[in-house]
Amino acid sequence: MTRQEQWPDLTIDAAVRAHARMRPDAPAIVGPASSLTWRELDEAADRGAAFLAGHGVGPGSRVGWLGQNDVAFPAVLLAIWRRRASMVGLNWRLPTAGQREAVAFVDLAHLVSTAEFAERGQEAAHGLTTHSAVDSTLPLWPDSSAVEPLEPGYDDEAIVYFTSGSTGVPKAVPLTRLANELSVANPQVHRFTTESRQLIVPPVFHLAGATWVQYGLRFGTTQVYVAGGAPASLVEELAGHRITHTVLVPTLIRAIVDHLQKHPRPLPDLRHVAYGASPITVSLLSEAIDVLGCELCQIYGMTEAGAPVTCLPPEDHRLDPENAGRLASAGRLVENVELSVRDLVTGEEVPVGTPGELHFRTPFMMRGYIGRDDATRSVLTGGWLNTRDVGYLDGDGYVHVEGRSDHMIVTGGENVHPAEVENVIDQMPEILECAVYGVPDDVWGRLVCAAVVPRDDGLTEQAVIEHCRRFLPGYKVPKRIRILPELPRTATGKIVRATLLAGETGAGAGGEAER
Repeated sequence: MTRQEQWPDLTIDAAVRAHARMRPDAPAIVGPASSLTWRELDEAADRGAAFLAGHGVGPGSRVGWLGQNDVAFPAVLLAIWRRRASMVGLNWRLPTAGQREAVAFVDLAHLVSTAEFAERGQEAAHGLTTHSAVDSTLPLWPDSSAVEPLEPGYDDEAIVYFTSGSTGVPKAVPLTRLANELSVANPQVHRFTTESRQLIVPPVFHLAGATWVQYGLRFGTTQVYVAGGAPASLVEELAGHRITHTVLVPTLIRAIVDHLQKHPRPLPDLRHVAYGASPITVSLLSEAIDVLGCELCQIYGMTEAGAPVTCLPPEDHRLDPENAGRLASAGRLVENVELSVRDLVTGEEVPVGTPGELHFRTPFMMRGYIGRDDATRSVLTGGWLNTRDVGYLDGDGYVHVEGRSDHMIVTGGENVHPAEVENVIDQMPEILECAVYGVPDDVWGRLVCAAVVPRDDGLTEQAVIEHCRRFLPGYKVPKRIRILPELPRTATGKIVRATLLAGETGAGAGGEAER
């Protein structure tokens, strides 16, 4: 299929134009202090394109975004595209030095920040590029001489994401305009309509948040932006704004479920919660289905793939015992996505049901990291993306992800996947969340260790170990338990196991009798 044949009939930007014509006064974007109708959003994007043109932004330019989830973000994104430029999302949690390094690395032509980050944006841009701050209230930008929007090209760079950095230094992942359009136009399991009301929770500088913004622009939903991520605040937003759809990481699902169990509140409008970015346990899924009272949908993917590669739809979230295997999976392949499961040593494809490294091929994946040819070669081979995740494909076509190959714990010659142990620990009602990792050991190579966050005081290491002994063979039972107030995470909610490992001060207890 040629690129022209792949190009969607209606691009995201063209869809916004259409919504502005057909539903000019319908709410498009709602924030804590301001909102935009579809007509206002379209007009603001045109003003932004004219403003950026005055700062030399044109085809091939990169424009940075520095700010939290804000009403202005969709307008900035559209303005950049109308100049055939690409957006680069910057992590606002980074120190200024880290932001300045990112600005230099991707060679930004201009940096846009929200008013809240105006001073930091100026510091990050200093001596490297021009900077402007945008308010979240109309008109967003000052009036500028109008410019004609530029027609996009298939190979235009549309957006650049930095990886979460959970396994090392963040890398810059560019996606072409064609790849980006295909990822959003892919058959939608989320079932958006123009009556849908989305709560945008993930940070928009990352793939999940920005993709859900683009879903809203493409399908004409009302997007609601939140001021904070505390469970009580999110529940208030879900109820107060009559939210129908949202996407959450499992840690937030856990926090919201816990809050609703202590402070019951009906959410009659909530119809669909998507989740992803990190593993989720079956016990948490059971609680979420019961407490939230809506359909759940799992999406599995990675920044480099450009979009989810598998999906476990709502109809596969049944709690009956016959569905347990599917519920523990990541779902089936998304349309137009191919999977190859390969042996970790030989690289040869393995049979169905046999674990190996998961390789995917998609029409919307990256072509390579910016400025990192070595890293690109390590993950892209022959058009396939090596996820470094270990898993298998079952006989019914469901993909099971067991963990990352670089997270696997080899102890005494035996392989232990952290997720298997985490699922057991998570069954303890006294534990809020946990993470399992391997600590170097002179005798066994690695020892299985776990960090846990208790719900209340009183949890002991021995209680966790004894619980694990009831369900796991000896070599999989953690040899040391660390009780922490919280787990270290990236901005997108992924656990940073390297930080947990760095906190270890010595070899764990244990010996041959315990194995």
